[in-house]
Amino acid sequence: MPGRARPAVLGAVVALAVGVAVVGLVMARSGSAPDPPGSAQVEVVVADAAFPVGLAALADGGFRYGERRTGRVREVTAEGRLLADPVAVVAVRASPGQRGLLGLAVDRRGRTFAAWTRAGDGRLVVGQVAPGPVRLVWRGPPSTDLANGGHLVAAPDGSLVLGVGDLQEPSRRDDPDAPNGKLLALDPDGPAEQRARPRSSGWNNPFAFTFLPDGSLWVADNAPGRRPERLGRGDRAWPRVELEGRRAPAALVALGPGRLGVCGVLDPVLRAVEVGEAERGRPARPGRPLAAPCSVGAVVLADGRVVLATEDRLGVWSPGR
Repeated sequence: MPGRARPAVLGAVVALAVGVAVVGLVMARSGSAPDPPGSAQVEVVVADAAFPVGLAALADGGFRYGERRTGRVREVTAEGRLLADPVAVVAVRASPGQRGLLGLAVDRRGRTFAAWTRAGDGRLVVGQVAPGPVRLVWRGPPSTDLANGGHLVAAPDGSLVLGVGDLQEPSRRDDPDAPNGKLLALDPDGPAEQRARPRSSGWNNPFAFTFLPDGSLWVADNAPGRRPERLGRGDRAWPRVELEGRRAPAALVALGPGRLGVCGVLDPVLRAVEVGEAERGRPARPGRPLAAPCSVGAVVLADGRVVLATEDRLGVWSPGR
């Protein structure tokens, strides 16, 4: 999960900080905060969501999301109806800090995968959770209170991409044999003992990342302390530039060719970012508010609408309306 910022309280939630020490966030409950001027209204589809961190679009226009603390995977239909029964449930260690069900992805075969810190040993793991019983595809390292990462995306090449934070050991971010601070490629059909392939390294906590239509992988990296947050390619070493402002990025979505949308815990608003400046090595400047609130997750649906998540609410924004 993102964070690493200034002291605070996010509702009744344990602080989403990602520093070497436990740092909190100063912010009112995002679900009740007023929308910023200039942002579009969203249609609320789930008014009492239970910390929906992982979101994944379905081919039929619906989406699935994971509840961080409970380990339940829920589904919202294309018509906006929340199904009563969970699609799947995994046993999570949800405290202290940033543990729990952290990521969700649906591949082109319709299989749902999740990343979570499992009950018992607290390791960060990835597994297929639907259809059928849970099947582990990667057994990762022991989780930490902060900087676990855990965002999961189905890549165009059929692999799964998992973001792993530095696990409070920043010295290991560039160690090729350690998962710390990396985007890892996983074989969705592989065994739990498979060796993950690093797609990039040197990250602080790459929780927010996505693919653009051209297949390029982009990351909005969280930052420790007062260091600047960064925007960069997740499939190569360059470019990585300063992401202006402070937002503790929690979501990055593709809004079109060369255009991303970013939102975060400290800036609970979806803002557009053009990647052209970053590709030229210039600081990335998020633009005016597009839609709000958006603080803990977002995903683009099959019809182009965007789901925006706060700790207790899911809403849908229709670009161009």
